[in-house]
Amino acid sequence: MNKSLFTVTAVAFCLMGTQAAFAHDDIDAEKIYKKSCKMCHRIDRKKVGPAFSKMNKDPKVLEQAITNGRGMMPAFGKKLSSEEITAMVEFIRSKQKHA
Repeated sequence: MNKSLFTVTAVAFCLMGTQAAFAHDDIDAEKIYKKSCKMCHRIDRKKVGPAFSKMNKDPKVLEQAITNGRGMMPAFGKKLSSEEITAMVEFIRSKQKHA
């Protein structure tokens, strides 16, 4: 493989990875929260489920809870895309920082 073809290929792979990493940026996580989460979770105080401020701060734990459910909480893995779940994890964590 010549050097210029290698460079073009490497740049293309980097751009694809960047696009995938930010694919959830156009997802309205607040809208998902209002539709799917607000009835049980408040940002700063307990409702039926824990407030965001009291939830686990580990993104992997949050992702698993949203995907598979937890306790009384239903699983959203078949209702939300992986990008929407990632956006929800980021939304929750952003609210945890301000609580």
